[in-house]
Amino acid sequence: MHLPDRLIARSPQQPTLLAPQLMPPLYSAAPPTQTGILDLLLQLWRQKVLILSIGLFCAAIAVLVARAMPVYYIAEARVLVGVPLLRVMNIEAVMADINPDAERIQNEGYIVQSRALAEQVVGQLGLDEDPEFNPLLQAKPLWRRLLDLSRYLPDAWLSDSADKPADPAAQARFETDTVIDTLLSRLDVSTLGRSHVLSIQAKAQDPSRAASIANAFADAYLARQRLEKVKANDEAEQFLTDRIATLRQQVEKADQAVEDYRRQNGLYKGASVGVTTQQLTELNTQLIVAQTAKAETEARLSEAQSLKKTGIAGESVPEVLNSPVIQSFKQQQVEAERRLADLSSNFGPQHPRILSARAEIAGIRGRLRQEMDHIIDGLRHEARTADARYQALRQNFDRLQSRQAGVNEKSIKLESLEREAAVNHNLLDQVMGRAKETFGQDRLQRPNGQLISTAPPPIAPGFPPRILIVFLGAAGGILIGVMIALLRDNADRSFRRGDQIEAYTGLPVLALIPALKGRMTALAHVLRQPFSPYSEALRKLYIGLELSQAKASPKTILFASAVPGEGKSVLVASFGRLLASQGHRILLIDCDWRSPRLHRLLQCGNRYGLADLISEDDEQTLGHAAGQAIVTDALSGLDLIPAGQFTAQSMRNLGGDRMQRLLHSLSGRYDMILLDAAPVLVGAEVLTLARMVDKVALSVRWGHTRREAVGEALKSLIDVQADFAGAVLTRVDPKGYRKYAYGHLNYEYERPVLARSGNWS
Repeated sequence: MHLPDRLIARSPQQPTLLAPQLMPPLYSAAPPTQTGILDLLLQLWRQKVLILSIGLFCAAIAVLVARAMPVYYIAEARVLVGVPLLRVMNIEAVMADINPDAERIQNEGYIVQSRALAEQVVGQLGLDEDPEFNPLLQAKPLWRRLLDLSRYLPDAWLSDSADKPADPAAQARFETDTVIDTLLSRLDVSTLGRSHVLSIQAKAQDPSRAASIANAFADAYLARQRLEKVKANDEAEQFLTDRIATLRQQVEKADQAVEDYRRQNGLYKGASVGVTTQQLTELNTQLIVAQTAKAETEARLSEAQSLKKTGIAGESVPEVLNSPVIQSFKQQQVEAERRLADLSSNFGPQHPRILSARAEIAGIRGRLRQEMDHIIDGLRHEARTADARYQALRQNFDRLQSRQAGVNEKSIKLESLEREAAVNHNLLDQVMGRAKETFGQDRLQRPNGQLISTAPPPIAPGFPPRILIVFLGAAGGILIGVMIALLRDNADRSFRRGDQIEAYTGLPVLALIPALKGRMTALAHVLRQPFSPYSEALRKLYIGLELSQAKASPKTILFASAVPGEGKSVLVASFGRLLASQGHRILLIDCDWRSPRLHRLLQCGNRYGLADLISEDDEQTLGHAAGQAIVTDALSGLDLIPAGQFTAQSMRNLGGDRMQRLLHSLSGRYDMILLDAAPVLVGAEVLTLARMVDKVALSVRWGHTRREAVGEALKSLIDVQADFAGAVLTRVDPKGYRKYAYGHLNYEYERPVLARSGNWS
């Protein structure tokens, strides 16, 4: 067991400030560890009996349910959907294959499950006379016959004189619908994987009946497809015949209307109507070209004029740059400027040769400006020419367009009449061609499906799947058991391990006291088996008490518990007897006046005890009275002060100065004084006694004491500034402890012979 640091006693003068938590941090407990997979498996393992019991119970129920369910045989027929049809008049349709999509396959499955096909199968197989499919022919179960009120009440009470007799046709229809509903509930149509094959499964209690139902649905489905195709073909033939007669009349009327209009307006074939249209087309093309040329010339002229106005040299105009005359003048200007530069290096600015060179350059520049002005004038003339050509073409185009308007007004209606006649001719040709392909096709009609596998009578029943039901029942029971087990384990608010107490209270666990089994009492056990796990746990308790105080061993120790039934009195008595048998001077004081037990455990009287001692007024006679009240155990040498007969005065003195003086006077004669007090949540005097003693040990029963009770008791003791030594977990079940911990409560190895066979009684 891991022992934490010693608890430091607080000064009584310091006030206790309670935090919002349960208690102030007397002891820095380890933080609670997260629940891992091992903790979860440990929870399930300690509830394994419950889980297995629920699993077996659910499996047994599943077995009973599976045996009570009716047995059905399942027969399966398979139909291939999308078989190509034979089309004699269309060779491409004959060679092409039909590839139906998933939606079409699903639609065909719904057709198989239609009520029309089901009614056809009912009539074909006579299922309305089979009690299995006709619930009206089935005998009522015993429980329904017993609950039928018509057997016990007069007919006059149940019948209404105003009711009319049932219609025979409605009665027959109701019976047929009931049989159809029953039949469809036994039918299952599905697609096999991603294929185009429909699986038709029928359930029945008779295997032959199941096979006949599946085959009947497949045959009815294929027959229905062919019948619908023949019917559709007949309707198409009748429609095409009527349509041809109507179209012939419309074609004759349309042709006659065209000829009449041509004759009235002189629009015969071969007239010069197309010449005007051709001329307009050519003029339109020339007009577009002229408009483009006009735009280009105007754009160049506008650019040249804008450059001249802004002062930019005309050399930037493309026509100027591309002119050979301009280029020649440019070269002359460059040569003259070069000569001027050479002369300037040798002569002054007024030298005749310098003046002559400058005059030459000025003359060249003048000729350049004149040539550029000529080029810009040429651009202006070109723009006027392009505009004149465009205007001439525009006038010719408008004239031809006006001429064409008169011809178009007459030809518009003619073209409309010709189009209508052409449409009627084409439609008549198509309908007549389609009629030739359709006539006689009814003898070649085949269904789009094909029966590829008939349903044989099944050998073994297909429903119910008893093994699966039992397995699911057992699995479901185990899952339910796991949930109940986890809820039950998490709902346990008691303490099962020492670290739980340390994490919840902050107190160190001094010892884990195992529970004793058998008829031997704990007080006799510590004497007869001093080296047993129970005795070793008491020794650990003694060591923990010794180490709980730093300077010296505590003299007075109060054993407290939260609620009754914690095993505190047995712990105090056996602990004191063990220490006394080992040579320690131990005194037990029974402070529980409500339910004193120490005198019963040590088998002594309770006539004179603690109540009489704390009632003594004279301190000089207190020692003599204490000698009379102390009872010595003959087997171990343990001294005991029983509770005695308490009165109202002695109950008040139990928490007063007399009790404190008594402890002070007795502490010098004993190595350790153990006080057995009432539960904290029962007696208020325990809080006062906790302030008088050196240490307080909190007794907690394993798997019994609720955490809320321990927390409330601990808070009350903290409020009075009790000095805690730690907590003691009592009556620990060793086998049960292994279910909640990762090890054993006590480990044993080979003991000496004296320890095994000694008789200490």
